[in-house]
Amino acid sequence: MKTLEADIELKQGTFTLRARFAAPAEGITVLFGPSGSGKTTLLSSLAGFRRPDRGTVKLDGTDIADLAPHRRGIGLVFQDARLFPHLTVRQNIAYAARRAPHGGLSIEEAARFFDIAALLERPVGNLSGGEKSRVALARALVSRPDFLLLDEPFAALDGTRRRAFIAALLDMHGVYKLPMLVVTHNIDDAAALASHLVAIRGGAVVVSGDFAVASREAAFQSLLDERDTGAAISAQELRAASPNRRGAIWLRADQVLLASEPPRGLSARNVLEGRVTALLPESDESVLVEVAAPVGSLLSRVTPQAARELELAPGRSVWAIAKAHML
Repeated sequence: MKTLEADIELKQGTFTLRARFAAPAEGITVLFGPSGSGKTTLLSSLAGFRRPDRGTVKLDGTDIADLAPHRRGIGLVFQDARLFPHLTVRQNIAYAARRAPHGGLSIEEAARFFDIAALLERPVGNLSGGEKSRVALARALVSRPDFLLLDEPFAALDGTRRRAFIAALLDMHGVYKLPMLVVTHNIDDAAALASHLVAIRGGAVVVSGDFAVASREAAFQSLLDERDTGAAISAQELRAASPNRRGAIWLRADQVLLASEPPRGLSARNVLEGRVTALLPESDESVLVEVAAPVGSLLSRVTPQAARELELAPGRSVWAIAKAHML
């Protein structure tokens, strides 16, 4: 497995991208940021479709910035799959297989892994969005890249197919040890996938590091819509309506109720005992309460009146409550 490192600058009209970060060889890196922050421009530079004005792009320590896209060892999956519409599923995958180093994964093996063996002879125009996504992953896998980039791969998928695609990516990384950088602006997708985070705004990297740590930084939280303020909690530590038990669940501050004594007779499946570590006033109408719990640090948004009535203060014991169907 190979680490991908970038230290580049690229000007595009009035927009300037300045990015310096490393995506580790192990785990999945999420490139997160709002629309217009430069995510796709950065991805294009890494893949070789846009040449930086200055800087380096290194894979396993070797600068690949001057290499053509097909010689970089980097695969790219676009959000719209970009399959050849006049070819069958088999022919689409075979096109990538022909460009792969000798001894790569066979078409049949890739098709079985992504559960598309029954679709091999079908034209891709007859496939659903989820099926096209799996074909795009199979095509990327047989090309045997050293590093895989994915640009908003969930954009056209609904909830069920979205979760299935995330599971496929986790399986793909786990089985084939393929390093990935996934672009998204959806915090739930980021939490489910990421072991490492690179957050970008206005063309500049504002946070980079281990996802569980970096996602708690104020610079990252400031990228989120107010309703998405929260924390990543291991999926194994929470009971949720979704069967997903891997990765993390983004537990929003608005999904967490607080009690000043052990609650009884609740339908809520998640009751977490913890201790208040900080009160962060947001406005005249809301206060963020930071709670240290065995599952990790989490946030709850309450009114100032509720904070006073519960006598919330650093060191105070509380019980955080979240319904499974809210997660």
